[in-house]
Amino acid sequence: MRIFYAFLIVVTSAILFMLPITKAVYDFRTDLRTDTFITATAGVTSANETLLDALYGDDIGSIDIVSSNATDTPLPNSYNSTSQVLNIIGLGTNTSRTLAVSYDVDALESSSGISNLLDYIPFIWILICVAFGPAALFAIFTGRT
Repeated sequence: MRIFYAFLIVVTSAILFMLPITKAVYDFRTDLRTDTFITATAGVTSANETLLDALYGDDIGSIDIVSSNATDTPLPNSYNSTSQVLNIIGLGTNTSRTLAVSYDVDALESSSGISNLLDYIPFIWILICVAFGPAALFAIFTGRT
């Protein structure tokens, strides 16, 4: 019977470890915002646009840009967190378009206590998952169940 309990504990630890806690915390901390810009390029293939809200974590990898011009392949190039200016590359020259820039913003900006707690949740979760299995197995095999 102890072997069966040990197997259940190992399976439970594996299932707990696979839960997407880090993604859930990120989704709770951020909101998606979309800004629309009318942009004209004259002889250049890039544009600078000022975002209306600060980009969460200054992570340009979370930015999605859609252009009304079918020949454009807009990509975020750089972001200045002080002025909130986003440099967008991959635009066609001498054309006008509407750019829809979707990006993550901080949903908890007025609640720093909750933000600090959420910073540690993934770390605490991994500690729980890693410690749960050995502690339970030790209790089973030493007869302390």
